[in-house]
Amino acid sequence: MEQRSLRTHVLDLIGNFLYKEKFPNCGYLPEGILNLIDATSAYREEGEDLYPEIFITDKIDAVLRTLPFCKRVEISTKPASVKEFSQALKLCAPLSRNGWVIYINVSEQCINYGLVSSELSELSPTFRKQSVGELSENGDEYAIAYLQNAGNKSVLLRGSETSALISLSLSERRDGIGAELSSICKAITDDVDENYQAICASYFEKIIGDALVTGHGTLIAVVKEEPDAIDKALKRHADGIYLPQPLDICDLVIQSEEQKTREASTSNRLHSSLVQSMLHHDGVTVFSSKGKVLGYHVFVKPDGTEKEEIVGGARTRAFEVLKLSSVFESCFYKSHDGNEKFWSAKDGK
Repeated sequence: MEQRSLRTHVLDLIGNFLYKEKFPNCGYLPEGILNLIDATSAYREEGEDLYPEIFITDKIDAVLRTLPFCKRVEISTKPASVKEFSQALKLCAPLSRNGWVIYINVSEQCINYGLVSSELSELSPTFRKQSVGELSENGDEYAIAYLQNAGNKSVLLRGSETSALISLSLSERRDGIGAELSSICKAITDDVDENYQAICASYFEKIIGDALVTGHGTLIAVVKEEPDAIDKALKRHADGIYLPQPLDICDLVIQSEEQKTREASTSNRLHSSLVQSMLHHDGVTVFSSKGKVLGYHVFVKPDGTEKEEIVGGARTRAFEVLKLSSVFESCFYKSHDGNEKFWSAKDGK
């Protein structure tokens, strides 16, 4: 009888990852990370779904030196063993929110763990972007691995040199996780003042990314910031909640960046939380290309002029209608099982 073990396959993948990232040869480490991946793929504590971010390193002090404003709260130090990874997750996962990330520092004899935050304000880049993303300053001084739930029993494992999307489900997953999110956020800020375009796009990646992790499927459409284009889109897809006064998130981001006051920061944070709640609603959230939220809970349907047959689940069909309705610059879709798609009118895909 042929037998194949998913556990063995994932352990092999983790071993290759640790080798490429130059982690020390700690015998407990691959299985400890495997247990974290298994647990965080669908983590619940006291009946609540949790989405902790975790990073593992062999030199926590060296990591924090690259993040000069980082705050650290140590929780415990224990003799090194596989079971301590599960204990670290249990103790720290309920605390890993609002910018706090779990760290696990490993050595041959012991592990210590706790939480860190690298955010000075709500506009700060995410810890992932600063530690293993494009803002990372890591050379060869330390090894690092970052883990986060990516939906549908999948976990993103990323280091300085390599990355892997580990799926514990048999459903098909698209490659290139994160690319679609980056693309839709650039589309949302396409017509923003170029002096603030990058910071606004980064901020949208942060708040929309958080909403995608905790939501169960999302649809976003972007319309050109022009009166005729907006009017055409609203008439074509009228079944929804359109705001009499659009939420200008980019303006709030710019005010927070320029004024650096508690009032500006609080206003931006509160309005951003509204946007995240809108993204959790059924239907489409509609943005303009200047970073304004025009509407949410928008339901779309074919008008009979589409040349292509539209098939699939409800969100898939809605995504196709958005593309074919010829009123949007770009569209984004995330299904309940974690698959993501991005379409742009500029390149037709």
